[in-house]
Amino acid sequence: MIHKNLMLKIDPNLTFGVNTQIKEQLKWLIGTRKIEPGDMLPAASQLADDLLLNRNTVNWVYNQLRDEGLVTIHKGRGTIVTRGPEVQKLQNEREPMYRLFIETIDSAKKEAIDLQSFFMAGLAFVLLQETAMNQPKRIVFVECGEHDYLFYQSEIQRITGCEVTVLFIEQLEREQLAVSDLLSPSDILITTVNHADSLRKIMGGHDYHIHVIGATIDPQTLLSLAKLSEGTQVTFACLGKIGGEWMSSRVQDAGIHHIQVHSVGVHDEGFEQELDVTRQSDIVYASSAVFQQIRSVIPDKVVLYPMRLETSSEALLKELSDNLRKG
Repeated sequence: MIHKNLMLKIDPNLTFGVNTQIKEQLKWLIGTRKIEPGDMLPAASQLADDLLLNRNTVNWVYNQLRDEGLVTIHKGRGTIVTRGPEVQKLQNEREPMYRLFIETIDSAKKEAIDLQSFFMAGLAFVLLQETAMNQPKRIVFVECGEHDYLFYQSEIQRITGCEVTVLFIEQLEREQLAVSDLLSPSDILITTVNHADSLRKIMGGHDYHIHVIGATIDPQTLLSLAKLSEGTQVTFACLGKIGGEWMSSRVQDAGIHHIQVHSVGVHDEGFEQELDVTRQSDIVYASSAVFQQIRSVIPDKVVLYPMRLETSSEALLKELSDNLRKG
């Protein structure tokens, strides 16, 4: 095994630490085969003395290289470059990089460009490019604050794996906010069937494609409701009364008209008065957004209203997710 005398350099004026400078230089030497597998690196104390550094700094570097699978550290024997796959991978990566860097450095010198400034600017440029590439992963969901928007937000996030930002359509209408000012060009805009037309009006002539999704009720719940005795008092509870009315309309659309329905909104003014009517109901179906709150006051009557995305809506979200992964 060969003990390498290394010509490393540190610059205290750089904006990243000397430990990173040493580690990255060693990775270049290993990747370009200036240091071969089986070669021994200098003792930490020696390299620290050569570079006028604390020994702990070099120990940190060697430990990092070990964690990356590039060296092994043997007590009493020293630090040795491995012959494993990580070194091979590094060599395969750095050889084409080396050629590109030599060509780039030659071009920069011809333009009298300071190399440190050039490469620091290059790092910033790469970060900007990565930011631009990551932007399409944000989804903006527009919904009414009275509906169970949390259900939709959770389902969209579950299927797409993306961040989901919620905007309330009534706030947009009331404050005359321009949705386009709240979006980046790469955002994906989703709303529900109930609000698609209103959102299109708000968007005006802005060039955003609006994806529309919808939800329905679990068929087993419809069967349970259909079996209830005629005149059974059933309350549907959501964040707002409009949400509760939407829940009851799904039941009536299924042809279930023999029960007496009532709708309440937990966040509405006057909900305390509505609680009396709710307590008198035979059964209360609560959306997931308010289920725990309703159960805390009417524990013996509350049942979760089992919303689920329509099949076509789930397919749409899966398609969006696939397209995002493809870039």
